[in-house]
Amino acid sequence: MSPRIATQRAPHRTSHPAQDITLPPPAGLRAEDGTGHVLLTWEPVPGAREYVVHRSPFADGPYKPLPGQPLPHPPYADTRAEAGRGYWYKVAALTDGGTGVLTPTPVPGCVKARGIALATVTVTVDATGAVPPHVDGDGAQALVRAVARHTDDGSHVHVVVWNTAADRTGTPSGSAALDRTAVVRVTGLAADASYAASLHCSETVPTDAETACGALGVTLLTARGAFSNPLPHDPLPTLTTTPDGTASLSLDVPLPGLRSLHLSRI
Repeated sequence: MSPRIATQRAPHRTSHPAQDITLPPPAGLRAEDGTGHVLLTWEPVPGAREYVVHRSPFADGPYKPLPGQPLPHPPYADTRAEAGRGYWYKVAALTDGGTGVLTPTPVPGCVKARGIALATVTVTVDATGAVPPHVDGDGAQALVRAVARHTDDGSHVHVVVWNTAADRTGTPSGSAALDRTAVVRVTGLAADASYAASLHCSETVPTDAETACGALGVTLLTARGAFSNPLPHDPLPTLTTTPDGTASLSLDVPLPGLRSLHLSRI
């Protein structure tokens, strides 16, 4: 009788590439103290799908993720921090396989209390449409959005400024410290010309901070959909442009709030 030859199957190997890939912590984490918020920025991590910001009152931790996350990209404004109280922050990147490593070194942040004047941001809009609207100033990267529409000849310009400072659970923080003054600069207008200006105001804006400002702006600029009803209207003095075709004015934008500015050449 021939001896039976025992055979042994090779062990089944199961690979978990998503779980095995550990993303490095985001580099360049920075915290900037702002009025009513702490602004966090960092460098995107290749392969990351989203990010989670962690906070602690102590440098050594423990660190807990802030609610309403994850985030699709930086920056992030922590509007839940208490004014005058110091916090420490770390960030981790996410993939489908899980959470990556937290940044090894935390960064400190402390919210500034609102002063006598509102915090100011500057919105720069080109009437010719050659460049998109640009917003900078206190918390502008994460708290204020802008969109614009114009005619080819620059005779009509419509600018929407939206104070988006709300937590990502859909409930506005409601802090008066997050109100902003927006200095709107419109360039590319006719030199030494007069423009009739009107301001439309709305305190009813989407509470989802992830809603694209572009989509919201198109809705407002075309006066359709949820914003088809006339908004309260405040007349403004006639604006006269400078020799280089620039006009400026200041708008107070509360939280939540939206200001829609119309300029028409006279």
